[in-house]
Amino acid sequence: MKKIVYLFIASIAFTAVSCDKDFEEINTTPNSPVVTDPNLLLAASMINTQDIVYNAQVGGDMGLCWAQHWSKVQYNDEERYIPRRAVMNSLYDVLYVNVINESKQAYKLAGEEGNTNLQGVSLVLQANAFQILTDVYGPVPFTEAVVPGNVKPVFDAEEVVYDGILALLDEAESLFATGTGDFTSTSDLAYGGDVTKWRKFAASLKFKALMRISSKRNVNAELQDLVNSGLLFSSNSDSAQMTYASSIPNANPIYETIDNGGRKEYKVSSVLVNALANTNDPRLPVYAQKNDANLYVGNIPGVENSGNYNGFSSPGTFYLQPTLPGIFLSNAQVQFLLAEAASKGFISGGIDASREFYLAGIRASMAFNGISTTATDAYIAQSGIDFFTTAQANERIGYQTWLALYSQGIEAWTEWRRTGFPALAPVQNADINQIPSRFYYSTNSQNTNNANYTAASALLSNGDTMLSKVWWMN
Repeated sequence: MKKIVYLFIASIAFTAVSCDKDFEEINTTPNSPVVTDPNLLLAASMINTQDIVYNAQVGGDMGLCWAQHWSKVQYNDEERYIPRRAVMNSLYDVLYVNVINESKQAYKLAGEEGNTNLQGVSLVLQANAFQILTDVYGPVPFTEAVVPGNVKPVFDAEEVVYDGILALLDEAESLFATGTGDFTSTSDLAYGGDVTKWRKFAASLKFKALMRISSKRNVNAELQDLVNSGLLFSSNSDSAQMTYASSIPNANPIYETIDNGGRKEYKVSSVLVNALANTNDPRLPVYAQKNDANLYVGNIPGVENSGNYNGFSSPGTFYLQPTLPGIFLSNAQVQFLLAEAASKGFISGGIDASREFYLAGIRASMAFNGISTTATDAYIAQSGIDFFTTAQANERIGYQTWLALYSQGIEAWTEWRRTGFPALAPVQNADINQIPSRFYYSTNSQNTNNANYTAASALLSNGDTMLSKVWWMN
């Protein structure tokens, strides 16, 4: 995968062990380090998470294209639901080997140092990675994941994985609430060492996890407890996002592929362009560039137009910046989740609270995209944007969530799978008759852990295919 420099630094950065002046000291080479710095392991975990989900062949081809934010005028097999299995494998392998494994090691080392805050951070990163995995694949290893010596872990049912995710976040909150120790600011690529922000991230990530399974369980009391805690995101400064550098190999992967890599086949979808244009949405010039005729024109999803690269709108320059943040969880998304929870009666406040959260979500998304307050107010004032009844709420919340998740390919596709808003049809020339509901399992699992792979596939309604719905899908 990319970002070899980051991984190399993380793998060789160690802390020297002090000894007294004896034979052992004389014979200890400084070139053979024995203690790894958990800060660097967690920095690597953050980098690896965002690099794989923002990878244009993963979060682009099988995220933004499946959510119909993007469309490709050439090389569009993935958009038409004909994926490359090796690319699907990469998400599975990176999250287990380079994120969960390193975060678990950091948890152990931080515990040996008595740094409970750093342990809390490691648990949040693990919970985030496990949620991506189970939401994308379905049943996955959790209880036996990354256990030394166990090369054939059991795949746990999704309910078990979600119980584990929530337990990780509960433990993180306990550690943060009474925690000690620091996260080195230069290694914390999300919050610069501010542990109070990590505590908010843990609470907000738990709220997201509970909302994702809310169609399968009564989670009302847990959601209300989180609202009452005062720990949920309340401004864009709370958003969990990773800072990228201005030059490769440490820039945002979208920039590295499309801009620096010259992959101009990535265009904005006609579905997104039309949705934005029809509501005079001021995010249109941020999400898209004009074509060579000075117009915003999206490519029809699934249609190849390889002879007309310049006739369609490329992603906006804001989203092709090398420093575009890699978002784990945004304030806008949390506000929309709160709005949905209130509209459905999961938390108190009813339609009035729902509307307040909803408008806060729109404002948060607009602010992230550099839209002025005046332009935002004008947009909200239009008929069909605001809502005043429960009947209108869920569709409009789902639609605005879809818009706000632009650039977050896997998450945009996942939230669309959960809410069903907006109504999307399979792309033209599709290889299957529905938008995929999941990824295929890693071929490594099939080859090296076949018995457990087979058992996991049997838990899925249509086996290990993209037609099988994950647990929380209706």
